[in-house]
Formats: sequence, structure tokens, C-alpha cells
Amino acid sequence: MPPLPFHHPESAPPDMKSPEMRSPALAWLGHPLTVTAVVVLLLNDHLLKPLWPGALTGKLSDVAGLIVAPPLLHLLVRRPRLSILVTGAAFTLVKTTTVGAALASQAWTLVWGPSRVLADPADLVALPALYVAWWAWRHPDARAVRLARAAIAVPLTVLAVAATGQADTFTPYSAYAVDVIDDTIVVATRGGSRPWLTGTGFASGDAGRSWFGRTVPETIPERTSACVPGLPDRCYRIVPGRLKVEESRDGRWVTAWEVSTGDQAWLARAYDPEHPEGTGVVASSGIAVQKLPGGHVVVVANGADGIALRDVSGAWHRLGWAEGKGFASTAAPSLTSPGRYEDSIHTIALSAAFAAGVVALGCGVRRFGFFVAALALWAGVSSFHSGMNTAILFNPVAVLLGIALMSAGAGGMIMSAVRGEAPLRTWVIGAATAAVTYYAIMTPFRAWSAGWLDSSSSAFNLSAVLGVATVCAGVFAVVRLGGSRRDLR
Repeated sequence: MPPLPFHHPESAPPDMKSPEMRSPALAWLGHPLTVTAVVVLLLNDHLLKPLWPGALTGKLSDVAGLIVAPPLLHLLVRRPRLSILVTGAAFTLVKTTTVGAALASQAWTLVWGPSRVLADPADLVALPALYVAWWAWRHPDARAVRLARAAIAVPLTVLAVAATGQADTFTPYSAYAVDVIDDTIVVATRGGSRPWLTGTGFASGDAGRSWFGRTVPETIPERTSACVPGLPDRCYRIVPGRLKVEESRDGRWVTAWEVSTGDQAWLARAYDPEHPEGTGVVASSGIAVQKLPGGHVVVVANGADGIALRDVSGAWHRLGWAEGKGFASTAAPSLTSPGRYEDSIHTIALSAAFAAGVVALGCGVRRFGFFVAALALWAGVSSFHSGMNTAILFNPVAVLLGIALMSAGAGGMIMSAVRGEAPLRTWVIGAATAAVTYYAIMTPFRAWSAGWLDSSSSAFNLSAVLGVATVCAGVFAVVRLGGSRRDLR
């Protein structure tokens, strides 16, 4: 009697015997429960969350994601228990530790651009959904149409899981108005995971010592002045365009708190330049006063800089956004914090450095085909980059075209350089030109960040001058010292 074939205990459920069940990985992904979870993910993240943001829609995505992720991971590891354990462990790590949340944020940022994943142990309530995923694996659907459904579900599942990560794009908070409602200080903010939404903010019921998130009225006034209740001669007002508060004293207005104009301009550099439109301003825009038994508290909305708080003792404090705490004085950036320039500056500098190196090297190779190949490489990089940065997972046509153009361009440049008999020093000068051009462009922006230049426009102008000068120097060096071997004979 021939020996029975050996089956790994995790290679397939025991009831997978029919011909249409020969692909258990796809069968799990195509199970009606998994497909339903995929549909829930897409509808919830693209329709329900924007309309009704809150705990319910947030937990719904967690539950659906935990059902979908194991069969998707199983396509790679081919071990159902391991897929479920890895999914549960990763979810727990992300939701319970700042390190896990930071790693998840970095991963989504690399794929989708700036994103923020927040740790929230309350989301662990969704972990039982892993049992649903396991049940779907142990109870496959034996209908003949299952594999066809699975073939459709693969790209749809990847898109759904990726889209739910992209939905967590985070922008810094910006306080634009403040009020006192039912003995509670309420600060209206923009930003967070859904910066387009209004009616969000933070509140404090203990005179600003602790804060919690809450919905705020969309009609909360942006007052420029406020008086202590019951004391009409004790008032405070903000100075438009400044981080400055004045108070009435002996019938005249005197400065109660301020950040100097120079420090205010410097402070604005410390904030993310990619704030939503109109929220990156560092200036006072709203004020409110709360009367307490021991005195009164003044709260000022300062845009991207958070809030300023006058406690009952009369001391003023700057409070910045602190994750998980609302506002805290320890989170307020120092007035000596380095400036932040846009990430696109790096991309521009790298592109310019590549172009400078190609021009310098091309002047040494002196072949028309070299420049054509360089343009093909450039177009390939652009196509690949645009294909990987789309609203969906990726654009396969743009990605494949980019790979083809990059391969052809790089090969053409090498062949042209070999045929042109470019000596080693020509390559060295071309590479050096590219490297020096990059640093010539970036140095003015780093000098601006450090406070050595007064304005970003000065950094732009100096960057352009240094970049052009570096390219010219590289071309001159190649023409004088490089050239092909046949020119040197």
C-alpha cells in the first residue's frame, strides 16, 4: 500500500478536499466574511468616517482590519496561526506603546506621505475580531465561484488596508478661538487626523491644568477682547498679528504678556510648514476670561503655537500641543528651536544635484546620446515616483514605465560614456559636481534654520546663486581637466 501523502497541519483545513479548494490562501481571502470586511473598510474609511467621525467608526475600521489583515499576510507567510499571531501582536504594539505608534507612523509616511498613527489602548477591544478571521480559515466556502471572488478580492483588499492607513494623515493642531462654556475652558482647534473637520477642540475643567478632547460649537466666537465677569474695568485684549496681550489698568492699556516680534518670527520657524491653509500662523486670534473663587484665568488662542494661559496667581505660560494630554507647557517649543523648511527642498536639491552631475559629465563625454539617455533616466524617475504616490496603492503603468525608462537611461548613459572614452577624472568631477551642488543648495536653508539668515527668501536667493555657481565651476573643471581620452592623445 503506497504511503499516504504528508500534509502539514497548517497547510490547509481538514475539509479542503474539493478541486476548487486547492488554493487555501486565496480561499481564505475570498471567504464571504473576509470580503464583507473589505467592503466595510472601504465604506467606513471613505464615507462613514468623514460624515460621522468618532469612536464607533474608528473601532469599526479596527475590527474589519483585524479580519482582513491575517488572510492578506497569509499570502506571504503561508502559516495561518503565524499570520494571526503577527497581526495581533503588531496591533497590540501599535495601540499600547509610543514606539509602536511611531514605527507605524513612519511606515505609513514612507508609503503614503506624512501620516500619524496614535496609540490608543481602548482600541484593543477589537482584538476578538481575530477569532472571526480564524473561523473563516477553518470553515472555507466550498462554492465553485470562491476562487473567482478571491481573485477580485486580492487587489481590493490591499487597497482597502492601505487606504485605511492613509486615512490617518495627521497635521499639527492650531488653536484659533477660545471660550468659557458651563465653567469649562474650551479651545477650538484645526488639524489632527482630519484637519478638514470643524467643531473639534480641547477643554479644561480645572483652570487649564489638564485637558481633554471634545466637540466645540462651530459658532464659537473669535473674541479679540474679554473682561473678568463682574469686573467691567478689568479687561484683556489681544494685539492682532502679535503674540501679545494687553490689560486695562488705571484707565489705560498696558502689556500683560508678549513674545517680542523678533522671537515671534523666530518661533514661527519651529512649526511644520505643511500646516493646513491658514492654520500655520503664529499669532493671537482669540481670548477668553474665566472667573474663579481665587481670582481669574485668561486663555489666549495663539494659532500654531497653541495657547497662552494666565493662571490665578497672575503668571503667564505658553502651552503647546502634547499628544495624549491636550496642551502642556513642556510641549511649547523653545524660542531657540531650529527653523523647519519644507521637505520638498530636499527633493529640489537632489534633482538639481543630479542635473548638475549629468551636465558636467556630459560636457566630458561629449556625445548626444548621453544627454538623451539622461533625459530618459530623469523621465523614468519621475514616472516611478508619480506611480508610487497616488490616491490608490500605486499606478502599475507609471511604475513599470518608470522602471523601463530608468533601466534604459542608466544603460544608455554608461554605454555613451564608454564609447566616448571618458577618463576616470571626468567621472570624479561629475560626481563631485553633483555632491557639491546639493550642499550648495541646502546650506543656505540650514543657515536660515539656525538663524544666520533673516528670511527664507534670502535663503532661496543665495541657494540659487550658489547652485548655478557650482554647476558652472563643474563644467569649467571638466572642460579644462577632463575630456575624452581621444582628445588627450
